[in-house]
Amino acid sequence: LNHLGDTDLDVLVILNDNSIGIDPSVGALKNHFFSLYQKNNCGNVFESFNFHYKGVVDGHNFDDLLAAYKELDFIKGPKLLHIKTTKGKGYENAENDQITWHAPGKFDKVSGDLLSDKNSKKKYSDIFGETLVELADLNPKIIAITPAMPTGSNLYPMMQKYPQRVVDVGIAEQHAVTFSAGMATQGLIPYCVIYSTFLQRAYDQIIHDVALQNLSVIFCVDRAGIVGKDGATHHGYFDISFLTSIPNMIVAAPKNANQLRNLLYTAQLKPSGPIAIRYPRGEASVEIEVKNKFTELPIGKGIEEIKGKKLAILFVGEIGNKIEVILDKLQLKNVGLYNLIFVKPLDKKLLETVFGYYSTILTFEDGFLNGGFGSQVLVYANEKKYSGTIKNFGYPDAFIPHGNTNDLYDLIGLGYENLEKIILENIE
Repeated sequence: LNHLGDTDLDVLVILNDNSIGIDPSVGALKNHFFSLYQKNNCGNVFESFNFHYKGVVDGHNFDDLLAAYKELDFIKGPKLLHIKTTKGKGYENAENDQITWHAPGKFDKVSGDLLSDKNSKKKYSDIFGETLVELADLNPKIIAITPAMPTGSNLYPMMQKYPQRVVDVGIAEQHAVTFSAGMATQGLIPYCVIYSTFLQRAYDQIIHDVALQNLSVIFCVDRAGIVGKDGATHHGYFDISFLTSIPNMIVAAPKNANQLRNLLYTAQLKPSGPIAIRYPRGEASVEIEVKNKFTELPIGKGIEEIKGKKLAILFVGEIGNKIEVILDKLQLKNVGLYNLIFVKPLDKKLLETVFGYYSTILTFEDGFLNGGFGSQVLVYANEKKYSGTIKNFGYPDAFIPHGNTNDLYDLIGLGYENLEKIILENIE
């Protein structure tokens, strides 16, 4: 608007205003738009930017819409057509429940029933939302910040119980991060809740406004890894690479629901700089052991889950559950299994033990190989002059398309069949 309004270019901007993204729109601009509906073009922000303003036009009335286009054809310079629409228009279920029907997945078009597994386990986002309320009960300094994703990130339980401690800043990820930084300077404990794919938009703010000042912001990186039906733009596979390159940043990836809860708990105990906790979309592999019970996880400390012989498997995150299933199926008791939990800082003491005992090491992660967990292990192995073999497995250096999650894992070589083949090939 700033650039275009300072030119005489003949450009038409169309504002399709339906007052909702996934959740209802928030903020002063939304209120300004609402005032335009009432005042009928009695002064607006766009004219202040040197735009010819036309509105508000019913976007569902083609006669009015086409008439507005024809009128604006004869006006030169920057102009803006403000149309009002209803999200889900034409399908009653979507009109009545715009949040659910933003991305419902498969459904029966006649009955409107969503075709989902009614016996499904809890999703990671559900566990996150419930856990945050438990932690907020224990610690009054905790607040949550989201850039217009309270539903997707399951912040509504906390919004209902502590409405003054959840801030929706609108679709403004950069502001969400800097706002979180400001809260941290005031002694609060901000949980900045952002999808992995959207956190990319705020990379500069993470570096300059949070990490450079070593502020204690807890980044809850939702939808990390492959997201399936959300599409190619929503896959969250860059975060390990771009976060581990930032000084002062701690990066963790829980294997299951219990580790997610304990990481969220640990992060607020002794705030000492920024920490990112990444977790996937979808169902959690392990049910919560005991609600309202937490265990502190030492920062940078991994776990030896199985002691092996010649082959060691190192992993971070949910992919470890697949590997466990495979090892159990094949009854491979001689394969060492290590859950590092933290990509940064790495558990160097544990790695030195692995380097000294195993001749072959495999690393697995739900993210890009370039700059990922495996890369961090390789760097340290080189530093310690490890003479064995290390093979890294993760996402290829390519954009992954839209599709069913299991099909996509097969496509990139991380499905069950592929993982089993990799392990068997490296046992000897």
